[in-house]
Amino acid sequence: MTEFFKKMTSNLTLLASITLVVALAFQSCKEPVENPKAEITIVDSTGTAIPDAKVVLFCVQRADVSVECNVADTQVTDGVGKVNFEFANPSVLRVSAIKYNTVERDTGVFPDNGIIIIGDTLCADGFVTLEANEVTEEIFVLGKCESD
Repeated sequence: MTEFFKKMTSNLTLLASITLVVALAFQSCKEPVENPKAEITIVDSTGTAIPDAKVVLFCVQRADVSVECNVADTQVTDGVGKVNFEFANPSVLRVSAIKYNTVERDTGVFPDNGIIIIGDTLCADGFVTLEANEVTEEIFVLGKCESD
């Protein structure tokens, strides 16, 4: 009977060792989780890329969530109208893009000087959903900003 228990203990130890090796092998085969990324392109109504537009990504505080929302990043588009963002966690973020397409001109004669601003400010708003291991590409079309 003792011989039976020795063999049983030996077989259980062998089975546990094989299970541990297989579990470690499967664990090491998992791909690392990459941070979610967003590639945002800013264009005008004709599809032309807009350089030097300010793009802000930020979270919107929900009333039913007690944790403070403090995710935000601001970048300026490059010569082909693109910006790249990377965040630590998947999320849904609000996108706000603005391009000041204005010129300031001096008016009047001293001492009655003034400045007028000529041109339009262009804006675009929307949302982007960021997923782990993915690069989310979005295109936003700038249009004339609506006055509140």
